Amino acid sequence: MLTKLRRPASTFTITQLCREFSTTPRALRYYEEQGLLSPSRDGQARIYSYRDRARLILILRGKSVGLALAEIRDIFDLYGRDDGLIAQNTQALRKYRERIAAFEAQRAEIDTAIEVLHAASAALEQELSKSGRAAAA
Repeated sequence: MLTKLRRPASTFTITQLCREFSTTPRALRYYEEQGLLSPSRDGQARIYSYRDRARLILILRGKSVGLALAEIRDIFDLYGRDDGLIAQNTQALRKYRERIAAFEAQRAEIDTAIEVLHAASAALEQELSKSGRAAAA
């Protein structure tokens, strides 16, 4: 049996986007205030386009890896230039590499802290076993 593929909607309500991306209306309105989303209006209702939905995906993805909204806006602002997205992609790549470097530095600091804690725990366990007291796990 053949089934029809459902084409994604071309417009979305704030409720639909909030439900789909587990976010709040307040967050979407904030992104709008920051110039990251630009829904049209039907009276008081916001009507989000497929472009707004795509931008929301990028906003949430950027936030999840620690990009500031200003950095995300800077990347968005490069969209639509006559360079075939080269400037936008170059800026995004630079920001991503900066985040990777920052996360790698954090990971190194965390690994060092874990090693220190393992060594201190081992020393304390040894000290407690000398005194005949079992270490509380």
